Amino acid sequence: MSDLHGSTTLFVADSHFHLVPDAAEARRVAAFVRFLELAHGVDDLVLLGDIFDFWFDYPHFRLDGYDEILGALDDVRNTGTRLHFIGGNHDIWAADYFHRRYGTDPDANARILELGGIRVLLNHGDGLLGYDWAYNTFRAIVRNRAGILLAKSLHPETLYALSTWLSGASRSATRDESEKIVTKGRRWLKQQDDAPWDLMVMGHVHHAFELVAGPRRMAALAGWFDTLGYGLLMDGRFRLLDFAETPDPLDRIPTR
Repeated sequence: MSDLHGSTTLFVADSHFHLVPDAAEARRVAAFVRFLELAHGVDDLVLLGDIFDFWFDYPHFRLDGYDEILGALDDVRNTGTRLHFIGGNHDIWAADYFHRRYGTDPDANARILELGGIRVLLNHGDGLLGYDWAYNTFRAIVRNRAGILLAKSLHPETLYALSTWLSGASRSATRDESEKIVTKGRRWLKQQDDAPWDLMVMGHVHHAFELVAGPRRMAALAGWFDTLGYGLLMDGRFRLLDFAETPDPLDRIPTR
């Protein structure tokens, strides 16, 4: 499909868009839509979770919002690009409607895909490197079937307020936090001797880094805040990039 550059996959995570964006977020949304234009006609686009700060599918309706982003994803799908969605702790509840619209796997959990001849583990990353008990409690609720059934019994406004309160404000990692995250990542990667994958790509930590241990590599994407982070796997080479600095690595889309 992406015959100009062989096999090409784009990865993005942690934009944390709200149902009703303020002026600053509207500028981030506009940049994200331009980023999605980059995905037109590539082989695969991987959404690695927390694209939406809140999403919940009720049986007979969905919450109003995200129209500009959803329309841009429609355009990506219509060019023939395969979409993959891994649910984050903020949008794991993007269920039937989202998956029917874009043909993504209804099981939005971590999975291994072969992309360009490389076995890639796709994982949002929440809970992977260890967090405190309060966060683990929140994660257990949002990723548990009983928690989903309970949530469906709540009024949408109540659920939205509860989710916002539990999840807290998303932000970039501080320098000290970043060093701890990388240390945990290095320790985790060294334990993956028998893992059936070559590259693991994750989000969640809002801090970009790459690590290598033997034949295996892991990469964490930056969030879509201080930097506009994304990943590019092209012709067997993976790179972490910033859309503000590298808006056109495929030499196809004019910078606006």
